[in-house]
Amino acid sequence: MQNMPDKPDTWVLLLAWASQHSQIIWAGVLALGMSALRIVYRGGTLKDVLVEGPMCVLVALSLVWAFKFLSVPDYLAEPVGIWVGFIGVRKIAGWIDRVADARLPKSEAGQ
Repeated sequence: MQNMPDKPDTWVLLLAWASQHSQIIWAGVLALGMSALRIVYRGGTLKDVLVEGPMCVLVALSLVWAFKFLSVPDYLAEPVGIWVGFIGVRKIAGWIDRVADARLPKSEAGQ
């Protein structure tokens, strides 16, 4: 078995990147963990965890990046991840569908 070559510069760069993005990394990890716990608690299957967990991570990360765009502090990333994991993708999608139905014009059939 080959040993990994010792490249201190690579490790320094990797750890520096992880340190700069720790809030976002934690938001994703917490969203994944909370969604997995919620699904298992409600009697879901492993398939549900493997599908909805990463979807919660993506939703949480998109909200964190939107917060960055709006100049909201980075320390709110972890609560966003936890709440997205707790609420779940289905409920968030339902809210978005209701807002879109109320605000966007309906298209006529055949157009």
